[in-house]
Amino acid sequence: MSWLRGSPSGQLRLLHPLRAMASSLRGLRLQGQGMAAVAQPVGAWVGSRVALAGFVLTASWLVGIDKARLASDPGMWLLQRFTYWDSLHFLRIAEQGYFPPHLACCDQAFFPGYPLLVAGVAPLTGGTMVAALVVSLLAGIGSAVLLWRLAADTGGRRMAACAVLFLIVAPYGIFLSAAYSESTFLVFVLAAWLAGTKRHWWWAGIFAGAAAGVRVNGLFLALALAVMYVAQLRSQGRWRPRWDAAALLVPFAVTGAYFAYLFASTGSLDAWHRAEAAGWRRQTVWPWQAFSAAWHAIVSTSKPDLVLSRWADLLTVVAGVVLVLVLTALRRWPEVVYVGLSVGVLLCSNMFTSAPRYALVWFPGYLVAAQLATRPGWNWLRVAIPALCLPLTFALALAFSARQWVS
Repeated sequence: MSWLRGSPSGQLRLLHPLRAMASSLRGLRLQGQGMAAVAQPVGAWVGSRVALAGFVLTASWLVGIDKARLASDPGMWLLQRFTYWDSLHFLRIAEQGYFPPHLACCDQAFFPGYPLLVAGVAPLTGGTMVAALVVSLLAGIGSAVLLWRLAADTGGRRMAACAVLFLIVAPYGIFLSAAYSESTFLVFVLAAWLAGTKRHWWWAGIFAGAAAGVRVNGLFLALALAVMYVAQLRSQGRWRPRWDAAALLVPFAVTGAYFAYLFASTGSLDAWHRAEAAGWRRQTVWPWQAFSAAWHAIVSTSKPDLVLSRWADLLTVVAGVVLVLVLTALRRWPEVVYVGLSVGVLLCSNMFTSAPRYALVWFPGYLVAAQLATRPGWNWLRVAIPALCLPLTFALALAFSARQWVS
């Protein structure tokens, strides 16, 4: 149903984009679902994060992880259980910006959206480490609420509850709570997607632009939203785009602005790609070469944490291909584009490293699993998936706390 229907000022909105955007925002209210549309996912998410943090801290104390730091600075010990690896890049950017003295590479591989939010919140929290965790927590809460809404629009409250449950028990969910950008990217993706499904395209473009500011994959979101836009036009028997199609250019403008900043700072048009290659040796290869490299990475190490993580990398990419095939069979073309491009980048990379962490933001997977779990004869998935995933969720969170490589 068109969001302009029944509005006496509908014709004037073509001349007043700001008024149209304000009306779009009002249209995002959680109509017909009451407080449960907010309270239930918020309660479930916060409760799960408290439980996960409590387990990590208690288990880390019991097994004696970093006892010297615990004795000398308990507060810092607590924060460091959730800040390591890529967290250090984000925190340095938030504190010093890009290209601090004596560091030519490779913080520029990380987009500025999450560090900017951390820097903005830091004055309220007294430091960037706390701010980074607060931003992740708030973004996680927002992601749970928006995922609930998307699922409820498709299959009602039962499907919504299942989708949020599957997000909560995601084995690598520690990265949705740690000082990482996953939850921030996910909340903007879900906000843009929900706005697009409601035909509030200016807000969809703004949220997609925010996602593009957090991660380059925001461009994949923009292309998927373009497919959604075209599908909506076809459903209305129209072929000529409206003026609000310009909103889909916002993510490209945001990414272009960041690349322009890197060019101004380094003189290189491909500074971001160079940072990826220099810092992590990522290169573009053919898919068969990517699978060969992934297998070699598994057999070339005997360290348990690396063996586990590299198997997880490989299996996640395979699962991503399966998800794309399922979405294609269901003819969910916007989701095919979003997930397909995300998986395709991995398939054309010489390393699958961190694939399980990237998969956390493939939200169509939660929706498909939830839709299946609410069908007759498939209710057992609501028990089987958490039973399988929860032990991994807690074990991997503890491994992250112990500075083991997880993803």
